[in-house]
Amino acid sequence: MIHDFHVLAEHDASWLAIRQPAVIRLLEAELSSPDGDAYAAGLELACRVLGGRPIGDLRLDHRALATGLAAVRAGRCDRAMVRSLRDQIAELPVVLTRAEEDSVATVIAAIIWTVLDASARDLDDTLVA
Repeated sequence: MIHDFHVLAEHDASWLAIRQPAVIRLLEAELSSPDGDAYAAGLELACRVLGGRPIGDLRLDHRALATGLAAVRAGRCDRAMVRSLRDQIAELPVVLTRAEEDSVATVIAAIIWTVLDASARDLDDTLVA
């Protein structure tokens, strides 16, 4: 078990880059800026959402993430989840503009939406089989 916070964070970021490259590309595409703060916040929250979680062999691809992003932008996500994400963003040791906070919350909500959608699809397949 990893007890050092920095080693754990590096492990989560490495795992995310290896197992979920489409998530890294989404973060880069949606959150890149000259100062890198929004990207750093997005990477931290993506590691919290996906790192160390038992999602099995689930791999998120760019099409599924694009669908999730469209769903979130269309307002098809839980408002309590968005409030929770905003609270977590506010607690990060980084200063973001309001627009950057919105972008980070949207991208992380899209990742969560995509995981839940894929998990529900897998469950449907299991129940049918």
